[in-house]
Amino acid sequence: MNSKQLQYFLTTLRKGSIAAAARELDIAQPAISQQLANLEREMGTPLFQRSFKGVSLTEAGEVFAKHARRLIDDINAAKADLQHLIAEQSGTVKVGMLPSIGNVLSMSLLSEVKKSASKLKLDISTGPSYSVRGWLETNQIDIAITYEQDVDAVSMVCEPLIEEYMYLVLGVNDQSELYQKYQDRNTIKFWELSQFELLTPGSRDALGMLIAHYEKVTGVALRHNTAYSGQLMTGLRQLLQGEGAMILPSSAIFHLEESGLVKALKIEQPEMRRQVLMATNRSGSLTDASIKMRDIIRRVTACEQELNHWRGDLKYRQPSIACA
Repeated sequence: MNSKQLQYFLTTLRKGSIAAAARELDIAQPAISQQLANLEREMGTPLFQRSFKGVSLTEAGEVFAKHARRLIDDINAAKADLQHLIAEQSGTVKVGMLPSIGNVLSMSLLSEVKKSASKLKLDISTGPSYSVRGWLETNQIDIAITYEQDVDAVSMVCEPLIEEYMYLVLGVNDQSELYQKYQDRNTIKFWELSQFELLTPGSRDALGMLIAHYEKVTGVALRHNTAYSGQLMTGLRQLLQGEGAMILPSSAIFHLEESGLVKALKIEQPEMRRQVLMATNRSGSLTDASIKMRDIIRRVTACEQELNHWRGDLKYRQPSIACA
């Protein structure tokens, strides 16, 4: 039994004859007769009584007709749901993230979206953590990738992606005494950070809040006197020019590390960490496109961690995409 047979059966029933059904369906009458005969053979009993006036249902046909209508309704509903799914998946998903996260995720996400779902479109916006939070709260974006310091559990549904390690980042400069002192080290104690002029964002920013938290916990006051716009790219330019050091995750500087332009020392005693979260607006419902995009974000995050671009403890395991 197939949907074509059900359609022929119900059309013949509605029109009252095989000839009339053939005209409506624009199909040769013998083709319909053959399909109805096959259906009756499968059901093991006649469904129609045939006469020169047309057709009428047998007792078995009456029972079958009820099921046939339900089956056709279910098939049509399934088609409608799939069409809705395809329509939603062809839409644009707007994702907001911080520049450091964008540095490690943006290109890989765009590439993976292009490969895995050609009808799915990704629109990425980057900004400070408080801007990303505002965009999500006002539904300007569908998904936010941000830090635990700047989420609102009342308005957001959050999922951990990765708990990243923080590093002291120095520009590679053979003329710098501090660089000379630390160039052969891979770690640094938190209290040692007080020796550096730091480029740090303000207290509104998630990174600024994180640094302030560790200063309070350790009792170590850091030096934040160096003028800094709060923009990651500007700060990295200042750092490369020898104007100061920065506290950053590996996601922000892996490309510069690979080029030998910066030196990153993992901060220890205490180890400095923060959680990266994927958040959606609690007041809205997720589209199928957004659900698919969240899965892509999880997998790309796992790949970047596997490639050592984003160093930390992964919350999502077993990436199913090729990492290169």
